[in-house]
Amino acid sequence: MNKFLQFNKNDRTMWLGILGFSTIFIVLMSLFTTTSPFYYAKRVLITLFIMFLPGYSITKLFFDHLEFTEYKALDKFLVSFFFSIATVQTLYFISTYVRTYAFNVDEEMISSNAIAIAIAVFVTVAAFGVKFYLNKKNTPAS
Repeated sequence: MNKFLQFNKNDRTMWLGILGFSTIFIVLMSLFTTTSPFYYAKRVLITLFIMFLPGYSITKLFFDHLEFTEYKALDKFLVSFFFSIATVQTLYFISTYVRTYAFNVDEEMISSNAIAIAIAVFVTVAAFGVKFYLNKKNTPAS
């Protein structure tokens, strides 16, 4: 579990790339539109939190040494992104479907961002919980 908090060179490269791309995106969108830069910063943070962080926690906890190419930071970014798509977006679709058709609740009642963020937090906490359980199970009793 402590290994999750240790960033190696590939992790730093990936996060610096995300930071650089996000900064360039926010600056360009702020220059060429009349919307506040804080609006775009909020959108980028929500997108990173929903579309990347749950997959990154799964990748860092369970598949930290996974590599496909010589660009390990890019491999980790892509695997994290696809794990987030597979977990958060699938659960979001199911919750929206159940909420709308099973409970007959209007879609506008609850914010879509709030549901997606709650699912992202749930997936991240579940990944930590599973890793904690596996570590406890593999540790001999004293």
